[in-house]
Amino acid sequence: MTNTPDILCIGDLDVDLFIALPVIPGFDQKVAGKHLGQKPGGMAANAAVAMTRLGRPVRLLAAVGDDHPGEDALKQLAAEGVDTGFIAIRPGSKTFMCVILLSPSGEKSLIRLETDAYLPRASDIVPAALRGIRHVHMTYGNANLTLHALEMANQHKLRTSLDLEPPDIRRAPEHLAGMLGLVDTLFLNSEAFDVASEVLGSTLNTDLLRPNGEIIVTMGAAGCRRVSGKDLIEVSGFKVDPVDTTGAGDCFAGAYLASRWANDNPRDALTFANAAAALATLDFGAQAALPHRQAVETFLRNNLQSLSDSRTETINA
Repeated sequence: MTNTPDILCIGDLDVDLFIALPVIPGFDQKVAGKHLGQKPGGMAANAAVAMTRLGRPVRLLAAVGDDHPGEDALKQLAAEGVDTGFIAIRPGSKTFMCVILLSPSGEKSLIRLETDAYLPRASDIVPAALRGIRHVHMTYGNANLTLHALEMANQHKLRTSLDLEPPDIRRAPEHLAGMLGLVDTLFLNSEAFDVASEVLGSTLNTDLLRPNGEIIVTMGAAGCRRVSGKDLIEVSGFKVDPVDTTGAGDCFAGAYLASRWANDNPRDALTFANAAAALATLDFGAQAALPHRQAVETFLRNNLQSLSDSRTETINA
């Protein structure tokens, strides 16, 4: 496999502040929490690290402030092997941060502290950033940025994927329908699927994507489903005792893309991504537990019974 990046991730790179709580407080309530530290994160950055650890060379196009957290985040990404040469450093800006509140079950609530370095700008996507690239993976944090990146990818005849989250859909609902026509692979969870369908006025389907496009819906521990045309594949998840689910969806997307670009069929890629996402929940921090390929393959071998019991079928939708 070449060491030259052939996948470009465009989106957010941040520093996550983790706080463990016995329960998420309501208004005018106070609970005692535990400071678990600051760790690198961001949807695009998490996906990039996941793919790199799984053996797929990746370039990340993001932005950071000219502060110590941004400097540390860049160093850690470079140490992972991610190509950081096109990450913009915003003078005078603070690096984007998320405050992540963790429950005892490992589920999370997030507060985004957006800054001028939250996302790259359209002008940051220079032609050189696409050199050698075959696939562009995007988030939907800024509709204009996402549309510009997808249009550039289309002009260069590159495959594309988009990871949708409910807050981003609600922030720019008017752009969603037109943007989907530039997407080959759409990742979203069950809530985002419902929100997108509500915004579109009808059930989200692959007719809205590029020809032969696919929609992949993650369902946490329950697994995932893939729709492509009239074909539906459902794959059950793996049972683990999660510590922190932060970044598990980003890991799933990265693992699925890495597997598909290694020429795995969709069903095997979904199973591989489920396993990687399960492993990603076993430590604190979005990137701390992102697994290497050998760990995923070992996990799959050790869970053959779970794999055989998994409900995986193809039916006509």
